[in-house]
Amino acid sequence: MALLGLLAGQTPIRAQAQADLQIVAPARPPYIVDQDGFGTGPAVELVQHLARSIGSDPTVRILPFQRAVLALDQGNTLYPALLRTPQREKRYAWIGEVYVDRAVFFTRRDQQAVNALTAARGLPVIGVMRGSELQSILQSLGLEQIEVNASENDNARLLQADRISGWFTLEAVGRATWRELDFNPADLRSGEPFALLSFWIAGSANLPPATVAKLRASYRAMRADGRYQRIIAPLAALTAPS
Repeated sequence: MALLGLLAGQTPIRAQAQADLQIVAPARPPYIVDQDGFGTGPAVELVQHLARSIGSDPTVRILPFQRAVLALDQGNTLYPALLRTPQREKRYAWIGEVYVDRAVFFTRRDQQAVNALTAARGLPVIGVMRGSELQSILQSLGLEQIEVNASENDNARLLQADRISGWFTLEAVGRATWRELDFNPADLRSGEPFALLSFWIAGSANLPPATVAKLRASYRAMRADGRYQRIIAPLAALTAPS
């Protein structure tokens, strides 16, 4: 029967389901880096390995955040690094953890590190990315001296120019952004984490259970044989004690 279907020009159901799978994400260096509309970076490399295990095209298209989440909601989609939250828990199929990042306050090296809420309250202006989970955390802490900006690049430039006194972001993201802008790493100081945020490879809720099981098995194999550790090493290096 399968042979007759192939001879008639029909696409086998399994092959068609794999071909229809798409992988999309917004740029979020250093996890996901935009190169001319396509993704690179540790999270992208991880999801590409998993996609190959089910015979899918591993290309990752860069989309704005809201469009990428909409694609995930509509189905047949993998998202390389989505923050796993209680609100999203039952909404998606969670394939495997990419990295746990630390939400910290960055200050200039000549300022004290922000290790407690009392110190955070003493910052005249805190920069944070508009609409991000970091903005929600600041609001939950009762901090009102917030300046929201369109990108982490904007926040880094404002801190470097002393136009904001603190920058609240993820540690790996902040250090990668600072480095990409060619600012001196010695000028940047981070404090103790105010939250730990876990980023996961997420799949649409309509993915077949067998596909999800195979993706998860491939992820576990990568954790066991050391490939995962090699791929995320650049992220770990950004948050290692200096």
